[in-house]
Order: sequence, then structure tokens, then C-alpha cells
Amino acid sequence: CKEENSKNLSFPRKQVMTKNKDKTNPLWGGRFGEGASSLTQSYTASIDIDKKLYEVDIKGSIAYAEALKEAKVISPKELQKIKKGLVKILAEIESGKFEWKESLEDVHMNIESALAKKAGNAAKKLHTGRSRNDQVATDLKMYLNVKIDEALQNITSVQKDIIKQAEKHISSVMPGFTHLQIAQPVTFGHHLMAWHEMLERDYSRLVDAKNRMSVMPLGSAALAGSRYKINRSLLAKKLGFQSLSRNSIDAVSDRDFVIETASTLSILGVHLSRICEEIVLWSSSQFEYVYLSDEVCTGSSIMPQKKNPDVAELIRGGSSKTIANLMGLLSLMKNLPLSYNRDLQEDKDFIFRSIDYSNDSLVLLGLLIKGMKANTKKMEADCKLGQITATDLADYLVDKSMPFRKAHETVGKIVAHAESKGVQIFELEISELRKFSKLISEDVSSYLDPVKSINSRKLVGGTAPSQVRKEINFAKKVLAKR
Repeated sequence: CKEENSKNLSFPRKQVMTKNKDKTNPLWGGRFGEGASSLTQSYTASIDIDKKLYEVDIKGSIAYAEALKEAKVISPKELQKIKKGLVKILAEIESGKFEWKESLEDVHMNIESALAKKAGNAAKKLHTGRSRNDQVATDLKMYLNVKIDEALQNITSVQKDIIKQAEKHISSVMPGFTHLQIAQPVTFGHHLMAWHEMLERDYSRLVDAKNRMSVMPLGSAALAGSRYKINRSLLAKKLGFQSLSRNSIDAVSDRDFVIETASTLSILGVHLSRICEEIVLWSSSQFEYVYLSDEVCTGSSIMPQKKNPDVAELIRGGSSKTIANLMGLLSLMKNLPLSYNRDLQEDKDFIFRSIDYSNDSLVLLGLLIKGMKANTKKMEADCKLGQITATDLADYLVDKSMPFRKAHETVGKIVAHAESKGVQIFELEISELRKFSKLISEDVSSYLDPVKSINSRKLVGGTAPSQVRKEINFAKKVLAKR
């Protein structure tokens, strides 16, 4: 076991004390007499994680090179060499031909080192007035901006799938639950639109996070700003930022935008988990409210009859990672002094995992919902259980001028009587009901019918089919504007 474990380490034990006397990092090693040990190189490298930033890093570098040219730091010819080299590097990365080197630590230095081979001395001028500190903060904001846009599109897509299902079941009755106990009758369409509302809040939170993120830190350099006359406003416009950071110390050490995005994604994860919990319950043989398509289920290695809702379960389980990632980020940041600290290298693993989970799960949830078929007969049958119209009976007594609390007490006694007989309240004779209140007469039957109960709830946000139709139409108008 010990031998096997040692093989799985990210670096061999024998390299722990190895020194690289002749290998200092060419991009920052001028003041060092010898290179970092193999262990230090492996421990400090982040390339396996942050190479995802390659596209925005190259985009940012091209824009920054143009700003350097306008500031007369580099010549037009040098700018063309830099841009041509960066475009070639982008093509190499996307084709899989680019060689990532751990010794160069991160995505920024890997690209800069490769550029030096393609653009010569011009490449060595690209980092003028720019630090990896403001570079990575800019890259990360640009990357998350793209990924949030992807999440917004995925949320909208799932909402459309929900609406399509809800439209089919505007009038399909089902039990509504509180405490996972049958409570009052609702429509299946109304319940599905509750999912839509949850995701709508997630959408708005992501938009808010995206807007607050749109402050460009580039130009802050290491922490004190730049002496070069970089047109930051034009640079921000080119890179899609709405405004400029006003304090260089804060700009390079701020990770609020990462935490806020992670927080929003953790709430989204909780919503996805709750939705999938209901799908798992409803698809069970105990509920049998929905049937799931084969494309989102798997079987058992020992039980031939099984059709397991594995995708829903994994979305539900995976949501825990978004919560853990948020806690990781908060713990990472809570004791850091201003400004930049190398600890911040760890932020990307947390947020990348959260954003990847969110986008993958939203796509899969769309498949779950699109392929889901409702067993409306079972739902309707269950509306004859659990004394489901007891609240309506109390409302009936209120309509007959009985105070609600008195009505609540009276109906409670009726329910106890019905359950002692093993029947539902709608199965009791009128004569039996009148023993509890003389206000009850033949017209009570309309209050005990689940369908009529549903139709009576016409207030905005209610479960009446007429109101659900309005809810769906409103949702469609909102989505049409996106």
C-alpha cells in the first residue's frame, strides 16, 4: 500500500531536495542565484488549473499591446509582431500542439515565454507597466464574464423547457405538499412554474454579479499603478468592461467578484438539488408521478429491473461542491492582508469547479425535464388522500360567517372523526358533518372537490388554471426580451 501511495504523489519523493542551480525562471529570475527546487516548482505551479484562461489572457495581451503602442512604448511594427505571435499561440493551444511547461508556473508566463520565441525583443516589451497581479485579476473577470453568460443562456433554456411542460399540465391536478405530507390540491403546471421562479432569481443574481464584476483592474500593475500613459478607458472598452478600478491596491487583491459568483452559484446549486430531489421522489415507485427518459437513467449491475435516476441524483449530490467551494473561497480570503498574496492562486480551482458544475448540470436538467412524462392519473388519484380539502371545508364555514379559528377547530374534529372511520372527509354523509356544525348543508360538496378547490384560487400567484396561464404568459414575455 505504501508503495502504491508513493506512486500516486504528484512529485517523486526523491525530488524533494533537488535543486536546479542553472535554471532560474527567465521571466523573473534575475535576482536569484539558483533555480527553485523541483518540489517548489511543482508546488507553486498553477498551470494545470489556470490554463483555462488562455483565450482571455491572449485577448487581454493584444489589447494591452495596442495600448502600449498608443502610449508610444512600442512601435507599430513591434505591435504587429506581438499580435501575430499571440494569434499563432492561440491557434497552437486550440489545436493541442502547444506545450505547457510546469517550470513556467502559470498560463501567463507560458504564453509570454512562447511569444518571446515568435516575436523576439518585441515580446519582452509586452509586460511593460503590467504585473501578473493586475493581469490575472483582469483575466479572471473576463473568463467569469463569459462563463456567466453561458450560465444565463443555460438557465433560460431550462426555463423554456419548464414552461413547455407546464403548458401541458395547466389543469392537471396533483397533491401539493408541506412537510412532505399531502396538504392542498394544486396543478402540476403550477408546481413546475415554482421551479421557473427559483431559476429566475438565480438569473437575476448572476446578472447582478456580472454587472459588479465589470470594473477593469488592468493598469493597476503590481499594486501602485503604472507610470506609463496607458489609456485605461479605451482599454476597458476594448475588453468589455464598464468602468475602471479607482484604487490599485484594492484592484489587484479584490476577489469579491469570485466570492459573489460562487455564492450565487451555490444558491443555484441548492435550487438544482431541490428540483432534482423532487424528480427522484416523483419517479420512485412509491410516488410514480413522472417517468424519466432512458437517456438520463442508468441500470443496476445486479438488479435487472432497475431504472435509476442517476443524473438527478448526481446533480443533487454535486450541488454540495458549490457550497464547499464558497466556503473554501471565504476561508482563503478572510485573513489576507492587502494587496496581492500568492494565496490568491488557489481561488481559481474553487470557482472553476463551481461554474463547470453549474453549466453541466443545467444542460442535464434540461434533458431531464424535456424527457419527463407525467402520470396524471396517479396524481389525480392521490388528491383523494390525506384529507386534502380540509382547508376548503374551513373556508366554507368562514363563508358561512364562522370565525376562522373556530372553523379550523371544527374541521380538525371532523378530520379526526373521518380518520377514525378510515375514510376521507368528502366520503362523510351530510348528516355526519352537521353533527359538528349546523352551518353545513348540501352546498358543501363543491368545497370538498379538489378540482373546484383549485379553480377557486384565482389570486395572482395562485394555482387556478386561469392564473397559471397568466403566469406562463408573463414568463414567456420576460424570456422573449433576453
